[in-house]
Amino acid sequence: MAEGVKYIKIAKIDGDGTDQTFTLQSLTELTIPYSTGNITYKILSISEQPNYFLYSVDNLNIEHADRALLDYDFTGSANTNATSVQYAGKLSSEISITSVSDPLLFSATSSANSTINIVKLNTYPQKDIFLSVTGSLVVTNNSTAGVYDPIISITEHQSNGTINELVTQDLSNVGPGGVTTTYNFHLTHTIPSGSTPGTEFGFQLLSKQAVASVTGSFQFSDTQVFLTSSVASGPAVETIPEPFFTQNFNRSLDCQPTLNNIIINRRSYQYQDIDYTSGMFIPTNFDLLINDTALKAQVQDSNYTTKRHIRPRYEGSKNTTDDVNSSAITQSTYLQILHPNDDLGTSTLNQPSVSSLDSTIYEFRFGGGTYPEISTGGAVLVDQMLNVDNKDSVNITTPISDDFRDIMERKFPIHSKPFITQYTTISSNVVDAKVIGVNVGVPSISNYIAGSSDPSTQVAPTSLNQIAITTTIKEVSTNSSGQYITSSTSPVLTSTEIISSSLNNGHRWYITIYDSLPIPIQGTLEPFNSGSSNSYYITDINDNYPEPLAKNGVYEITNHVSSNEFSISPDLPETGWTCGSGDKGCLIWRSSGGEDVTFDGATLSGVGKGNLITVNSTEVIKENLTYITKTYGTNP
Repeated sequence: MAEGVKYIKIAKIDGDGTDQTFTLQSLTELTIPYSTGNITYKILSISEQPNYFLYSVDNLNIEHADRALLDYDFTGSANTNATSVQYAGKLSSEISITSVSDPLLFSATSSANSTINIVKLNTYPQKDIFLSVTGSLVVTNNSTAGVYDPIISITEHQSNGTINELVTQDLSNVGPGGVTTTYNFHLTHTIPSGSTPGTEFGFQLLSKQAVASVTGSFQFSDTQVFLTSSVASGPAVETIPEPFFTQNFNRSLDCQPTLNNIIINRRSYQYQDIDYTSGMFIPTNFDLLINDTALKAQVQDSNYTTKRHIRPRYEGSKNTTDDVNSSAITQSTYLQILHPNDDLGTSTLNQPSVSSLDSTIYEFRFGGGTYPEISTGGAVLVDQMLNVDNKDSVNITTPISDDFRDIMERKFPIHSKPFITQYTTISSNVVDAKVIGVNVGVPSISNYIAGSSDPSTQVAPTSLNQIAITTTIKEVSTNSSGQYITSSTSPVLTSTEIISSSLNNGHRWYITIYDSLPIPIQGTLEPFNSGSSNSYYITDINDNYPEPLAKNGVYEITNHVSSNEFSISPDLPETGWTCGSGDKGCLIWRSSGGEDVTFDGATLSGVGKGNLITVNSTEVIKENLTYITKTYGTNP
């Protein structure tokens, strides 16, 4: 059975005896205060009856506790005409109930006798209904042949025409001929909830078996038939027709202070309310749920269709920029063009999708060039970090901390361009400085050297990731001008053993290869960075070198393979080359292990004390840099 209200019936005369016809015939909405709050029904159609209006409304759901019969009262009268009858045996006479016929008030014509009016149940009662008959009976015996005993009975009509006695009341014997007797009676019967619609109820006069035929008459007086439902469980409702006005104020929005007020929750048209009041596993309203007739849930269907609801909860949303702390969308837009079916969510906010701000100032002791190991580069030696909570809350971290070097590598990735501040110098050699390595540790002097003119007797490796060291490799010395020159010859076996042992002890070694390396080393040097297999001098779309150290001819020695051969990273530009063979020369050097930041494009020559901050530093650092470094740092 579907839930909800389809029809609402309102009497024309209200409880105060006032005729509300004029108001009731012009209604467009009806509001009923249920136990869970007011529900407003839109009126679809109005049917006027002699005593009431019948409204067809939209079928909204109501709470279970408010589903009850209205308290209808029906009153009928018994036929009061005198009836003459001859009683011979057990006879009966069905009594007609005279009342205004109203299908909503349970009155109808008997199916067994069209001349008799009875009470017919035209609804499916959810509560008990009470039927009662009360009045007086006048019986006259016109015969002296015998006496009889009258019986009053409430009856039920079966579909096969049988009349069953439900409740009976025996009256006293009627006296002998010419005697008139008056009897008072009162009979009640309960029609239980769930009774079958269409059941008929009436009442009749019966006689017991007579000792002889008798004649006489009977007549009812002041006899009433009452049919009353149990009182509804809903709240006592004061009927207030709205609006009270005779004019249409629908368009007068400024005259409607409650316009758009929300009193009750909106119910879903799709999702049902599951009732677990009677148990944890099987819903109380299970049958209604599977038939899709249960009470609808108090939830808006738009919660599962509107994009602003379903994107953050179910579908997910994207806001894409090129990088952390970057609002650029150049690369993202390019990728979107290449993948039109993939929604990358390219940002339009001009803000980074993800921000990770740096709260540290990195102070360095000095700066300087890295020639000739990195011929166009420079580096600064970082000796402490100022960790800033606010301008007057600063903690200092020194290189003795275990994670000092790891922090530097994370904060200064290759290609980044931090801001360089000099405390006491004004060198211009910091312009366009771009990070090419962190903790590289370029030494003050290399360990070994092989000039481009030195002959080689070694067999060149055939792998891009291996290099051989010539037997003519020599240790590095300097002349009076500070230029690199060769020292004594270092047998290859001795140098390779030293490098191998040092690698095993955790030291880092590098080899810098040049297309031409004169001795003494001087002037502009051309790094070995291109060949038939690899080219490291080509930039990407951001004008960055994918391998900035290899662009400068620098390759890290990673492992001793055998004899005079070592593995290196990244791969060489081409195979078949030995350090010191042909027209190429090399420097082999061990990292100093210092906490340095190495740059390309800036020699940092003549740079004294200063600091580095990243482009993503906090506003506190940017606005108070001088104050913080003077108060807590080494800025004089």
